Amino acid sequence: MKFLWISGWAVPPDWLAMQARALWPEATHMAATPTDAAVALAENKFDALGGYSLGALWLLSHTGQIPEKIPVVLLAPIFAFSAEQGCGGRVPLAQLRWQRRRLRQNAPAAIADFFKRAGVADCIPSPEKLSTEKIAELDAELGWLETLRAPAPPPIQWLGVAGDNDPLTDHAALKKLWPALRVVPGAGHAPGPLLRAAREIFSEIHA
Repeated sequence: MKFLWISGWAVPPDWLAMQARALWPEATHMAATPTDAAVALAENKFDALGGYSLGALWLLSHTGQIPEKIPVVLLAPIFAFSAEQGCGGRVPLAQLRWQRRRLRQNAPAAIADFFKRAGVADCIPSPEKLSTEKIAELDAELGWLETLRAPAPPPIQWLGVAGDNDPLTDHAALKKLWPALRVVPGAGHAPGPLLRAAREIFSEIHA
């Protein structure tokens, strides 16, 4: 089975694909940024799709464009990111807009701070150098986190996995929007434990 994973904000796609290969070795894994997701989907054929954080929101926002027969796995999903939208996100809109301003001033520091707040600074590598084009891409993706709002719940065949200790999302609020969402005890926003749980659930469903 060949997966395409859509990574989270500032999360290196190659790193996410590597994590998926380590925890889900029986499948083939590729990954793309949210910005490159549409092109990656159009240019390649995949047996399944996965999304992490912003990548999950991107997939949820494009539900109607994804064939029903393709399995979809969402890690740390969100239907809208800002706390004000009441869709399970914990981050205030003012904080998100401050993050955009800081990104334009000092991108590596902004990314490092975001990873620290998300509780993933010890596992997701933060880039040291970024091109002007990459910073503009990340800026635009933060704009998506401000504005995107996906319908809930997603298609019945989609699988979602969230941690009950995620500092960016409220799993109880997400469960109200998506009763079938699986909550992983003790897991936070880091993709590793969520990937491991998703693999086990996916294997049971598609055995």
